[in-house]
Amino acid sequence: MSDKRKILVVMMDGFEPSYLQASDMPATKRMIANGFYKTVKAMMPTVTNVNNTGICCGVPPSLHGITANSYFDLQTRKEEYMDKAEMVLTPTVFERAAPHGYKSALMTAKKKTQTLLRTGATIRLAAEAPQDAEGSDIDWVDRLGPAPNIYSPEINHWLFEATRIVLNETDIDLAYYHTTDYPMHMEPPWGEMSLFHLSEWDRLLGEMLDANPDLEVYMSADHGMNFKSRCYDLNKVVPRKGGQIFFAMSAERDPYIKHHRTFGGTAFVWLNHSGDFDRIADICRRLDGVEAVYDRYSAASKFELHPDRIGDMLVTGDIDTVFGPTDTESGVEELPEGFRTHGGSHETDVPLIVYNRDIDPKDWHGYRCNYDLIKSIGF
Repeated sequence: MSDKRKILVVMMDGFEPSYLQASDMPATKRMIANGFYKTVKAMMPTVTNVNNTGICCGVPPSLHGITANSYFDLQTRKEEYMDKAEMVLTPTVFERAAPHGYKSALMTAKKKTQTLLRTGATIRLAAEAPQDAEGSDIDWVDRLGPAPNIYSPEINHWLFEATRIVLNETDIDLAYYHTTDYPMHMEPPWGEMSLFHLSEWDRLLGEMLDANPDLEVYMSADHGMNFKSRCYDLNKVVPRKGGQIFFAMSAERDPYIKHHRTFGGTAFVWLNHSGDFDRIADICRRLDGVEAVYDRYSAASKFELHPDRIGDMLVTGDIDTVFGPTDTESGVEELPEGFRTHGGSHETDVPLIVYNRDIDPKDWHGYRCNYDLIKSIGF
């Protein structure tokens, strides 16, 4: 029998502390009572690719290089998704585990994670496209039935069943499980869908913990979630206010538009000329709901971002305000009641849980951000 540890890393997308408080999650709360728990900070922009990569690599975006869900290619003048493994500048936990003899699995709801964090993982499964799974001869659809739609809470449950199979029935020692935050976008913590989503997931977790009492669990989230009421399309708003910019992009932009319509609380702005900064910054600061404006290097320093992979300017919204391409001529859109998303500084609080792995209480202050999650694994 192998004496290697069994490790489960849980990246629960959109799982802020209020969801934990509102939900019936006895297994998760048992881990908290008998393990290590702390509320820590997600990285800005508070979007999935930035923080998922940070958690998987154990470093901030200044080192791993993923600074948004998308980037703007200045040569082609096109927005491109930031979801390619070659864009990640530091080793994944899978690569770090391999020299210790550990085999890993990347288990994700979303296809974009399968392409972004694939390096070093033996098994790679995106529940969104199980037919494209790699590294195993398991027919996932035959074993578990068709995967639920990506815009559903049930897809996370299906994926966890697959994760349980990988840890129990294969030679995989470390599984990285990444959910979709669709339920959090659709409902607040007290919503019926939300309560069902987390209660059922926790039930499955409890079964796994009971069957595998030595399983180590490392759990955190990429961002929180808030109701939003206003969106600015800076490509339209700034010219109407008398300024000219090269391009503005929401850091939230990714393929899952039903979640958020690509609207998020942080925008990058590329200028025509560096001397335009003060004028454009003044226009942005005067917009109701704009929280702050930073130049490239101030933003990189404050938020631990890679300066070569952001715009000349970073703009953040208050708790009610997001940025993205609107259908309105004015570039300002009042959002419908119930619209929920993230991406700004008001979605940074996330839980960090470590179970079945001792952490010295003296190291409490060393756990500051979600990317600190995996350092106690020891790889």
